[in-house]
Formats: sequence, structure tokens, C-alpha cells
Amino acid sequence: MALYTYQVLDKSGKVVSGSMDARDEKALADILQEKGCFPIKISKPEEKWAAKDILPQIFPSKITSKQILQFTQQFTSMLAAGLQIDRSLTILIELEENPSLKKILHELLAGIKEGKPLAECMSLHPNVFSGIYINMVKAGEASGSLDVVMDRVRNYLEESQRLKDEIFSALIYPSLLTLVGGLAVSVLLLFVIPRFSEIFKDMGGTLPLPTQILMSISGSIVNYWWIIIASILVIILLVRGYIRTDSGKMLWDSLKLKMPVTKSVYIKTIVSRFSRTLGTLLQSGLPILEAIRIARDTVGNIVIARAINPVIEGVKRGRGLAKPLKETAKFPPLAIHIITVGEETGKLDEMLIKLAENFDNDIRNSMKGLISLIEPALILVMGAVVAFIVFAMLLAIFSLSEIPM
Repeated sequence: MALYTYQVLDKSGKVVSGSMDARDEKALADILQEKGCFPIKISKPEEKWAAKDILPQIFPSKITSKQILQFTQQFTSMLAAGLQIDRSLTILIELEENPSLKKILHELLAGIKEGKPLAECMSLHPNVFSGIYINMVKAGEASGSLDVVMDRVRNYLEESQRLKDEIFSALIYPSLLTLVGGLAVSVLLLFVIPRFSEIFKDMGGTLPLPTQILMSISGSIVNYWWIIIASILVIILLVRGYIRTDSGKMLWDSLKLKMPVTKSVYIKTIVSRFSRTLGTLLQSGLPILEAIRIARDTVGNIVIARAINPVIEGVKRGRGLAKPLKETAKFPPLAIHIITVGEETGKLDEMLIKLAENFDNDIRNSMKGLISLIEPALILVMGAVVAFIVFAMLLAIFSLSEIPM
């Protein structure tokens, strides 16, 4: 059990705050719903920090994907409770703590009061609301079922965020291991080895080859560290600049599709994103051609995106979705079979969502397998580097006995 704070809409539409012990957020939400309340926000109490209110004034607040998800969850709950859009936005403005997002909500509310559609107001902030988000809201407004569509948007964002969080969590330990190992080796090369190097030079004699190599590496880093750092930065800037060009992005995206270890996970991630986006858009009532165009722009790989262009032409000619996708040779056979079944049964949107869920599970399992390989590999590499340093130093120490006194 843990203590959670919550904000809910009661039966009269008023915002009520409180706290309660519960097993988890879902359990608390069920309890509140049983009482006839609609949960808006459920979270654990955060420790207050003195600079919390000062930092936003110095540094502009960045709007994260988690904050957009939280806004969507709250907005969906209010629409489900029967509140109008303007009333919902007014309440959310009062609850929002991020100044940047609060400003955008003010602009959305102002646009709604002027009689503009919500999707049109959101389209003025493309860096905050994605294309799929805006188009789904547009479809919901056109069909008069914005609350239902917003629930699908919420589910889409929750699944996407959950996968991101799991991948990020899986990479924390290998990243920390690399950082600590790199710092340890750097300390040895920058501070420990130079001290021994001075001692060996004073005593004279010829050092073993491994020790000479180690001394050369350490001396180069100590004497020319600024050149090394500057060179690395220049290379990174040049590579990033090239990748931003059309030819560079094409080359980089092609390489990502061919990398032997991560290729499978990367392709599954693209297919999952495309399938979930397309399925969610179709469920929201968008025409299939428009839905495919939007889903194409979310794959994040220019090679795959260009391969989908002929698919759009194939759908226009009445060839369906599965056959043109198969001809691209970019989608796994399992994806093609599931999409074919969806077309044959008339449940393409449902099968696309199931395909995304299936691939998400595969991605999780593949990431666990990769991490289980990466961790011992990193330990072996770091161990080999440290062993070489120790071996080189011991050879030098043993050679001191052969130096005439």
C-alpha cells in the first residue's frame, strides 16, 4: 500500500482533491469510480524543492511526451464525465503546473471561444500535438464522438509511452556500467599512469613493449586531450550535419535497417508504430488513404516511408493493403499475414492493433535478450582493458630488477 494524491470530478462536475492509501494507481482509480467520481489526476506526493518555483523562470519549461499524455488522460476523463470542451480546458489550465503547456491551453481555450474547432487550434502547435493526434481529434469532432476518439488517443499514447519507458529502463544499467568503467579507465590513464611513467624514466632502462604502448597512450591523452576532445566534437557535428541532409538521412536509415544485432528490433519497432497508428486512425473513422499517409510519416525511417508510397497507390487502385506491403519487402511475413486476415474478415483496424501489441511483446523480449548479451560483453571489455593496464605495469615493475643499480 502507498499514499496517493488525487483530483477527481464529483457528480456535480466540481474538482475535488484528496489523498488515499491504495495498492497502485489503477486500484485507486477503481475505488474512486465506484464512488461516482471521474479521476483526473492520480500521483504520489512529491518532495518539495526550494528551487522548484525559481527554475522555470530561468529556463523555459519543456513540454514532454509524459505531460501530453497526462493532459490527454485528464481531458478524456472530463469529456467522459459530460463536461464541455471549454469547461474542461478551463479546469485543466488551473491544474497545469508547466508554464509552457498552460500557455498553450490558454490559446486552445481562446480559439474554442472564438468558435474554432479544437483540431484547428491544436494544429497551430505541431511541436506539441502530433499529426496523428490532430487528425484523430478532427475525426472525432466530425463524427460527434470526440470523447470516444480521445479515449483511443489516450490508449495510443499510453501504449507508446509504456514501450519507451521499458526500453529506457532496460538501457539504464548498461549505460551506467559503461560510464563507470570509462571513468575508471580515464582516471588510470590521466592520473595514475603518468606518475609511474615519471618513476620509470628516472630509473632508466628499456621498458617492455606493452608498457611502452600504455605510456604512449597515456602521454597522448594527457598532452593532447583538448585536441582529442575537439576532434571528437568536430566529427560528431560533421556526422550530424550530414545526417540531416537527404542523402545522409537515407544512408543512415539504410544502415539502421542492416545492423546485424539491432536490425530485428528496429524493424519490429517501425512496424509496431505504423500498425498502431494506422489501426487507431481507422478506428477513429479516418479514410484509409489519409490514415496510411499519416502513419507513413510516423515511422521515423525515410527508407520505409518511401517504400510505403507505392502502397498508397496500390490501395487507390483497389489492390488492398497487404499485397502492396508485401511487395515492398520491408515488412515481416507475420505482419503481412495478420493484415491479410484483417482485410479478409473486415476487421483491419482491430488486427493492426493486435499486430502492434504482438510486436511490442517481441520487442520487450528481444531487448531483454540483447541486454543479457550486452552486460557481460561490457564487463569483459572493461575487464580486458584494466587487465592490460595491470599487466603492462607489472611487466615494468618486474623489469626494474634487471636494471643495473
